[in-house]
Amino acid sequence: MSKTIDLAKFKGKAKLKDRYSRQIKRLQSQGIAPAFIEEAVNEASANLNKGKATSLVIYGEPQSGKTEMMICLTAKLLDEGHPAIVHLMNDSVDLLAQNLTRFRNSGLAPAPRSLSEMLQSSADQNPKELVVFCKKNVFDLDKLVTRLAGKGKVVVIDDEADYATPNAKINQGTKTKVNERVGKLIGIDGCYIGVTATPARLDLNNTFKNDGKMG
Repeated sequence: MSKTIDLAKFKGKAKLKDRYSRQIKRLQSQGIAPAFIEEAVNEASANLNKGKATSLVIYGEPQSGKTEMMICLTAKLLDEGHPAIVHLMNDSVDLLAQNLTRFRNSGLAPAPRSLSEMLQSSADQNPKELVVFCKKNVFDLDKLVTRLAGKGKVVVIDDEADYATPNAKINQGTKTKVNERVGKLIGIDGCYIGVTATPARLDLNNTFKNDGKMG
């Protein structure tokens, strides 16, 4: 008696392998030289995996390919077993939608979702791996912190990290609301990766005790 092969399941598993190498090949097929992206991704990954740092800043000039780098970095971290990748965006619906579309068009698996899409399902339906986009406002961050409670180690990739995330009240011995919520999202064993073209504020502010790296 022959067995029926579940092709959809087979294809789904195939998408979850070698994601980083597939993203590099995608860039090459589009005529994009990935050398600088690979350097930034590999250095960030090495620092996190070797326990050298749990908080990094990746610096890149405007229009230098930071979004493509973040796509490749996400793929690399998923390949290495990080189950939950959170992308923080400025508090703009249009910007979130723009970045979410670029990530989805890359073919990244699992398919990235917005916070609102994730909240449409129950908490016990959280997949083993997830990539979620969230705006940097207190209301959304509170929801995300609650939803990811018990999910395990979370990696936060903060786009335009100099916006809203640094603690503007550090000299007052307290925390701004967004900074506090991002800290809760990272938790005790999570990781923070700030991506920005203007890293000075994060370095001077020592945001989440970051270790600045050139990307």
